[in-house]
Amino acid sequence: MKTTIEMPDDLFRRAKATAALQGLSLKEWLTKVLSREVGATNVVPDLLKNEAKQAEVFNQELNRLAALVGKHWQGEQDAVAAIKEERRG
Repeated sequence: MKTTIEMPDDLFRRAKATAALQGLSLKEWLTKVLSREVGATNVVPDLLKNEAKQAEVFNQELNRLAALVGKHWQGEQDAVAAIKEERRG
């Protein structure tokens, strides 16, 4: 089902940022929050599986980048350059 929600701009930005930090879209995050609030437990497990998978992929990418930076890092500029080069290649 689709719906329109009006909220203050500041609340929207904070909600969107919170969702992003959890690796979720705003839609997924709102569904999770609303499900928890109204006690609709049948929706949350699927979202948690998706959230866990996204977190695992994100952590793997962070570990890969950390290893790359660790090989070449001698200063802040070197770390940035190493990441940029890896993303180009």
